[in-house]
Amino acid sequence: MKRKVICFSPNDSLLKVAKVFSEKNISGAPVVENKKVVGIISETDIIKVIRLKLPNATPTAQLSFLILNFLKDAFGFKKELKKISQLTVKNLMSKKVISISPEASIVEAAEMMEKYDVQRLPVVKNGKLVGIISRADLVKTLIK
Repeated sequence: MKRKVICFSPNDSLLKVAKVFSEKNISGAPVVENKKVVGIISETDIIKVIRLKLPNATPTAQLSFLILNFLKDAFGFKKELKKISQLTVKNLMSKKVISISPEASIVEAAEMMEKYDVQRLPVVKNGKLVGIISRADLVKTLIK
């Protein structure tokens, strides 16, 4: 479990999330309000929005927008990119949060990730976020 968790607020912008994901090399993070996990935001959520807002772009072009920090003049999508940039985390996040307690075992975490088909589990104690465990963390336990 990682105790230092990158989190977002429901009011953070899509561009902020994309930038942090890129800089920190992560694919998702909890959304926290008043120290309580209220959602999860992931690359999948962002890509869904890009596909909806830029339906005529090829999948490669859509992903390029994200990776290249939404180059506003590229491919003539400036207007749509402006709309996307105004979206906030609360518009995109998954509100159904699957979490786990810090006392749970690695096996329990793996079972939950498989059962609910999630990439990460916020670790919650007394209603507050205390860490996060990802599939990558589980894989790392095999080599330790």
